Amino acid sequence: MQNEIAKAAEKLGISEEEAQLKFDEIRAENGGLAADNPVAIAMWRSYAAQVIRSRKSTNNTTNNGGGGLAKQAFGFFISLEQPRDLNEYSRRRAVEEWKEDPFNAHKNGFVAIVEEAENGFYSVSRYHNDEVQTKTVKKLPDCVQELEDGSVVIPLDNTPRYQNGGENTNYGKPLNSVMRRSGVFIGKVHDDEEYQLYKFSYKNKGVDFQPETFQWLSMVVIKDSNREGYIYGFTEKTIGSLRMNSDQDPEGDLYRDTSTLNKHNLIASAAPNHVVYLGNLQEAHSTMLDSPVAERFVITNGTVCNINMTPTANGNRIINITDLTAEFDYEEEGMVTCWIPEDIEIDFGIGSTVTVVGRTSQRETDEGLQPVTINVSGMFVKERRGQVVEIEQATEEDLDWF
Repeated sequence: MQNEIAKAAEKLGISEEEAQLKFDEIRAENGGLAADNPVAIAMWRSYAAQVIRSRKSTNNTTNNGGGGLAKQAFGFFISLEQPRDLNEYSRRRAVEEWKEDPFNAHKNGFVAIVEEAENGFYSVSRYHNDEVQTKTVKKLPDCVQELEDGSVVIPLDNTPRYQNGGENTNYGKPLNSVMRRSGVFIGKVHDDEEYQLYKFSYKNKGVDFQPETFQWLSMVVIKDSNREGYIYGFTEKTIGSLRMNSDQDPEGDLYRDTSTLNKHNLIASAAPNHVVYLGNLQEAHSTMLDSPVAERFVITNGTVCNINMTPTANGNRIINITDLTAEFDYEEEGMVTCWIPEDIEIDFGIGSTVTVVGRTSQRETDEGLQPVTINVSGMFVKERRGQVVEIEQATEEDLDWF
């Protein structure tokens, strides 16, 4: 399989590392397929073949980024999620294997064992190619785990070969972080005639890619010719090409006149299955549980009735929204909690009308299922009212007057 990836990378005009990351992404987005799973291999071959054919067919096109893989895109994000580590699950599994059975976790290649050596060095032991290998190193990889029992282990990729016999060049290597930012983009890519919904994915450099949602922009992306409705950021090209339309010279090539375009009409047209009435949030949440991960997001509107600017442990602030046009049932809470990440500005007050985009979640406690909440990844203020809530700084009580 590795030879296939290397050959495809040459044809695609990208590095082997980028090709491997793309293969890993295909696996992750299809239920975490194993590297040697025949379905994963077949999907990779289909993807590479489609992109290569598309590249050949557009070689003579020079306008709008037509030549090669890079395509010009114009539109706006309605959602940009926090970066996620694609290797996090595998690392957790490796640690759990170690906690359950250290001997077999080491023998099966899930972890390498670390012990302190002399002069600030470390002795690292792994089971690799049916033998124990020991190496002395000065620096440990970023994914090293120091456990409660005092043991130190390094989670490893423990797949030696793919099912077709191809060598996995990552076998035995540390499972360091591979970060990816996902989002939802409404726009035109290359020669699109209408504004469409695209699922967006951007690895590594995507951590620093953070344009404001609901703002017109242009950028260069790779359009997936194998999967309809998917685009990707790549290397430094996408983040380097990002241009906010409001910052452009109206006489410049990248500027677009958007005065006649209504974002909410475009959203309703491009993503009708995701627009949800606030009162139907529970039903929408239940329905989406069986949908692919990329499809599990809602777009809804509400009036802000409460704001808590004190960050939670993970940095979220909280707003509650309600539908003022609906009959309020005082038997129920009648409000929806929205978790707002720290990168989304709350520059509005109570009474404002907002559009929120995000994934729904629902906790179950001893008292049963709790109301559905929204983990917000995009927000637009339709009508701004009230005063912005400020965080009060905690101060010590002054009793000098007494």
